[in-house]
Amino acid sequence: MKISKGKLLFIFLISLIVLVVGFPLIMSPQPLAIHVLDVGQGDSILIITPNNKSILIDGGDEDYGEYVVDYLKRQNIKRIDWLVGTHPHSDHIGGLGTVISHLEIGEFYMPSTPHTSIVFEDLLRNVAEKKLKITGGKAGDVIDISKDLSINLLGPLENYGDDLNNWSIVLQLKYKEKSFIFMGDAEEQVEEDLLDAYPSHQLKSHFIKIGHHGSTTSTSPKFLDALAPDVAIITVGKDNAYGHPHKSILQRIYSYQVKLYRTDLQGSVVFYSDGQKIWSTTPPLRSK
Repeated sequence: MKISKGKLLFIFLISLIVLVVGFPLIMSPQPLAIHVLDVGQGDSILIITPNNKSILIDGGDEDYGEYVVDYLKRQNIKRIDWLVGTHPHSDHIGGLGTVISHLEIGEFYMPSTPHTSIVFEDLLRNVAEKKLKITGGKAGDVIDISKDLSINLLGPLENYGDDLNNWSIVLQLKYKEKSFIFMGDAEEQVEEDLLDAYPSHQLKSHFIKIGHHGSTTSTSPKFLDALAPDVAIITVGKDNAYGHPHKSILQRIYSYQVKLYRTDLQGSVVFYSDGQKIWSTTPPLRSK
């Protein structure tokens, strides 16, 4: 059967379109995605890996539980493979009970420190109802997700007594050539302990979730020197009563030429990485 030149040209153009459009989809895996949710004066961070595993770090206050669940469902998340409650303060674990009630949970990490708050006791009831096991997250624990991606628990390193902020599980995610550190509410004492426990090349992190909402209790110059981050985000409530983030901390971060983001000014922010670079469709804030 003879095919006309017009049909041949049409077939060629269609083939070219398929090649040009389809080739990047085949060759480019989805990037690592880090969703830093705006949950007011609290923390909730969703990480979706290139192989579609999900990690949720904290769930905001109790009032934000439904919001976090709705956000997860909009991302087609039905299962949290690794759930982390960094420490027992309500602005970090308050919404986790709702998350546990509505989604399938794989492993659940929390620091091995008790708390007597109603929010903490409610969370334990949700855990018991779903027959989950809580793993006492501690320094040295490693979560291997894929050949190129792992999460190292850098802290807590010590027994911090009644200081719940310093009990925060500090996570460092490593994806190919990039490192991401999530500080919870860890303060300068923890930063000092991390500096003593790990060489600076191990602490080096290209991305940091700033500790304790930009309070003066965290983010010391020595710690920033060791991390040398390129990107930082502060999770903080708009017009909060604590004065977070503190002006001196903002000035310190900007002095390191770091691209800074804030949930109180920009809402939820999503970061992406292919292991070689980090980017976001949300532009960083300009220093004042």
